[in-house]
Amino acid sequence: MGYISGVAGLIIGSPLDVLKVRLQAQGSPGASSNMSSNTNTLGTMVQNEGFRSLFKGIASPIIGLAGLNSILFASYSATMRLLETMAPPPGSAFQPLTHVFTAGFVAGIACFLVSTPTELVKCRAQVIASRLDPSSSAAAQRAILSESGSWRVAKDVISRFGIRGLYQGGWVTILRDAPGYGVYFLAYEWLKRELDVLPGETGGINTWKLLFAGGLAGTLSWVSIYPLDVIKTRLQTQPHLITTDPYISARTLPITASSHIPTVTTSLLSTNHSEQRGLVHQTSRQGHSAVPSNAPYRGMIDCAIRSYRSEGMGVFVRGATPALLRAFPVNAVTFFVYELVLAELKKLDST
Repeated sequence: MGYISGVAGLIIGSPLDVLKVRLQAQGSPGASSNMSSNTNTLGTMVQNEGFRSLFKGIASPIIGLAGLNSILFASYSATMRLLETMAPPPGSAFQPLTHVFTAGFVAGIACFLVSTPTELVKCRAQVIASRLDPSSSAAAQRAILSESGSWRVAKDVISRFGIRGLYQGGWVTILRDAPGYGVYFLAYEWLKRELDVLPGETGGINTWKLLFAGGLAGTLSWVSIYPLDVIKTRLQTQPHLITTDPYISARTLPITASSHIPTVTTSLLSTNHSEQRGLVHQTSRQGHSAVPSNAPYRGMIDCAIRSYRSEGMGVFVRGATPALLRAFPVNAVTFFVYELVLAELKKLDST
């Protein structure tokens, strides 16, 4: 039941998620020239690319959802039990909110194993689809649609970078998910207590209270970590990592630690190799100010600095509106189903 409700939430929220990712990726090194015109509104996306564009990349999170939710709630519950054993709540039926935040933090770290590859494939599929040009030939459009399939993206990543290629952007994903899920569970539990929802009570007016608490908790969680999500998306969707990148020779660049990409420039595509080496060395000596705008990011700090310098503080909230609009209904359903399942399990234990 939890899996089905989660899939329903993904389908409902997919159009807004596609819009969010495309807005976040705008302005990143080598971004497609027609991306800005394709990511203004959902209506523009449908007009240019068809209805299917609203659900690009959805296969990856649907497949990963069962594992992600299992790890998330199992890790959270196990950590809560451990904390209760180590520091029993004094004279209260509720555990301290510090325990709740800590358990959510730990659960966020555990989810990294599933969330990183799932989101990497999803985001790349969405960005590849954004390169669809309605004025191009039918064959070219079919090629883009083929390359933007989730399975095609996953196979391409593994064939070029191995399994660890699925974990590009892994460090920033942990930095996003750990505090994000801490806030997620903290806000939800605090709201339940403020709304006087007793454990196991899911019917009547409590249904609406739980839906409200879950939706608002999801929204607050996204607000707390949104800039990190922008950085994660930009690191994972850099054009030289994607099959349809015009800078095709850059695909052979080695990937070092997660999300750390060597610095290159479009000059590497020229035939003058001595000039290439000189430009690279000069860029390294001069630091961030000399890094060409289309050079790949070297990591999350480099991504944050260069994004800010080229686009200002507004870049870190780009795509926030669709993300927050999506967060409320998706997380309202997720938490409510979690409460229903938990209540049923407790009934089974008592029989």
